[in-house]
Amino acid sequence: MDIRKFLLSTFLFDSFSEKEIDLLVNFASIKKVNKGEQIFSEGQEASAFFIVISGKVKIYKLSPDGKEHTLHIHGKGETVAEAAIFDSMDYPASCMAIEDSVLVRISREGILSLIRKYPELAFKMMSGYSRRLRQFVQKIEELSLKDIKSRLAGYLLENSFEEGGALIYNLSCSKKEIASLLGTIPETLSRALAFLKQKNLISEKNNTIIIKDPEKLKLFSG
Repeated sequence: MDIRKFLLSTFLFDSFSEKEIDLLVNFASIKKVNKGEQIFSEGQEASAFFIVISGKVKIYKLSPDGKEHTLHIHGKGETVAEAAIFDSMDYPASCMAIEDSVLVRISREGILSLIRKYPELAFKMMSGYSRRLRQFVQKIEELSLKDIKSRLAGYLLENSFEEGGALIYNLSCSKKEIASLLGTIPETLSRALAFLKQKNLISEKNNTIIIKDPEKLKLFSG
């Protein structure tokens, strides 16, 4: 795995020069985790942040009565816990692999020492964040205008991959977690899935959702 090339492809570091990436690589390492393995826990010292190379991880919190609430699911190229590095000494939530995953681990002290020595790197990272923030704002605006069926359709399209002329979404996370991400409850999500199946927009087999006509589902999602 070429860590340099991968880091340059991420939104946080895509403005870095090759020399700057070489400096960053000194504080980066590969971390492999198995499905179900804890990466960090809420309240633990935030000693590093991560970028997903492959697989998926979930960010979650536990309520006082022990119920788990999924906040985010991160896949390839997405950063995990980078805000905690700059904003807090502790992780504000927990992280667990929901698939066998490979991550880049970047140490807190390493990235902070680079920024202290080369302050211009902070501006480059802020530029990446600004672009990312605009994308999030646009996505939130779109979601606020859609019902759960349309939100689900959009989520499936965004998180699927092509195989055999169709788009495939693997249910590596539970429907409860997907419901939490989409701001609904499992029962409502199940009804939305049933609706999409009834309209022949998707089919489900062996924990896999198949999108036979992506364009039709895209039109439905709005």
